[in-house]
Amino acid sequence: MVIWNPPDRDYDFLFNEVFDAIPSIEGLGFDEFDKESLSLLIEGWGTHSREVWLPINKIGDNEGLIFEDGKITMPRGFKEAYLRGVEEGWFATSCKPEHGGMGAPLFFQSVPWSEYGTSSCMALSVFPALSTGVYDVLSKHGSRDLVDYYAANLASGLWSGTMCLTEPHAGTDLGIISSRAVPENDGSYRISGTKIFITAGEHDMTENILHLVLAKAPGGPEGTKGISLFLVPKYLPSEWDGGAVSGLSKDLDSVENGVSCSGSEEKMGLHASPTCVMNFEESVGWLVGPLHRGMPLMFEMMNRERLATAMMGLGLGEISYQNALSWAKERRQGRDLTGIRDPNESADPILVHPDVRRMLLEAKVNNEGCRALATWTGILLDQMNSDDPDVSEPAKGLVALFTPIAKAHFTDLGCQTADTCMQVMGGAGYCSEYGVEQFYRDVRISKIWEGTNGIQALDLAGRKITQDFGKNLRYLMWPLSEFIENNKEDPDMDEFNKPLYQGVKGLQQLTLLMVSQGSTNPLFLASGATDYCRYFGNVLLAYMWAKMAKVSLARRGETFYDSKLASARFFFSRIFPETTSLAAKIQSGQAPLMEFTEEML
Repeated sequence: MVIWNPPDRDYDFLFNEVFDAIPSIEGLGFDEFDKESLSLLIEGWGTHSREVWLPINKIGDNEGLIFEDGKITMPRGFKEAYLRGVEEGWFATSCKPEHGGMGAPLFFQSVPWSEYGTSSCMALSVFPALSTGVYDVLSKHGSRDLVDYYAANLASGLWSGTMCLTEPHAGTDLGIISSRAVPENDGSYRISGTKIFITAGEHDMTENILHLVLAKAPGGPEGTKGISLFLVPKYLPSEWDGGAVSGLSKDLDSVENGVSCSGSEEKMGLHASPTCVMNFEESVGWLVGPLHRGMPLMFEMMNRERLATAMMGLGLGEISYQNALSWAKERRQGRDLTGIRDPNESADPILVHPDVRRMLLEAKVNNEGCRALATWTGILLDQMNSDDPDVSEPAKGLVALFTPIAKAHFTDLGCQTADTCMQVMGGAGYCSEYGVEQFYRDVRISKIWEGTNGIQALDLAGRKITQDFGKNLRYLMWPLSEFIENNKEDPDMDEFNKPLYQGVKGLQQLTLLMVSQGSTNPLFLASGATDYCRYFGNVLLAYMWAKMAKVSLARRGETFYDSKLASARFFFSRIFPETTSLAAKIQSGQAPLMEFTEEML
């Protein structure tokens, strides 16, 4: 039987001891939100996820969804679990109070909310995650009529949302999409085209589905600069006869809008998550944001979804670890190499074996390091909205820098962790009865979703480190250098601070190499991008572990903090050294890859 316990204690440590989250959002409109409010939200959502979502996860995997005559029926229990979340307000925590939301900081919904939802039922978690992304874009850039009519039901989850980018011939290269938007005299547009791989494009969980669709309107330039963004609902208001949608009852959306689903993909995992082929046939849509400026707006949503995808790697890595650890404590095979541990038993628990501990500790330490970096990133998401440029500008720069790293590094590690935890459990790990093989199948998509991890690495190496003349990187180097300098005279911190210093120094040198070589030799940059992204991810986790060690040193003798110190030591001795081999691979350049002709491959 699958187990999962929300890591509430870890989040309490991170939010209140490592990052001091509540003071960090002072002046951002959260005056009534305090540590107790945050604790109650985290605890409440953890309980809801474990009691309501976790029991249906295996049902969804076994039963899958039913696609018939263009309609999708969700597995048993999914609609009831979803609607309970709507009723209890769990999907609107970060939405504006005027739209029925709690007005909670983004760091709650972006970090613990995302992790717990993914751990308990990843297939269900994608519905509110996408809807929140659509809500954010619409509430910021939609016309007043659209916001007034759609935002509240979207925020609550009564209506759901999607984003529609990919087409059969256009994946990453969105500049060649063929979907068209024809303007009408009433201010609306008629949208026509086909989109593929649309998560939650069709289902029976909500009364309406609102699609954010990329399409090209007349008069725009070629490529991505000619793309606009449109809100296209599955159903139009029954009283709608053209023009604006204000002043109508939101209970009367029943007119079909030329939106249809012609297929649902059969997938390796996420059997209860619809992946749809969506057809738009002169569907009514409304422009969101300026004409021909759809890509920047869609990237606002995509970047948020990339962080949500990063949390999928962490969430499924965590539940995989918890189940493998539980198995290792109970499963008996062989004897402790230093002597019999349990003489009254025929064998000792496999937890005594060094290689089992190696695998479990790699999972535990990577999970906790990613959770720390996610927490910092979540706080930065709120600080981006500050009116003080001294707060907002560094936050924007760091979020831009961290987004591709978190998406790639967390999901790489999530897949690695699920695979490792299957290995801990041996044959049982490969059997569906114990759950971990499902986590591996489910998490595997996270390396592909929202831009493959290779694309994330190219974004980091080709854009984010040079953006604004390297400003993003400087915003990181300042706190890193300050931390290293402040702790260089503390002998207790030497074992953490010195390798961190070497890693940061190496990162600076590799960055200069990537920029200098890449400016004239794009193959060099592209060949080293993935290894550079992983190197960068390891340095960020090293910084997180050094910060956690600093806090924990002051409370040695307490089990929780002693565990953190031991984990930090494991990270720096057994995980961080991979940066040496990564640096060597980056420096080797493109020759080992590109010297192969097609005939040689």
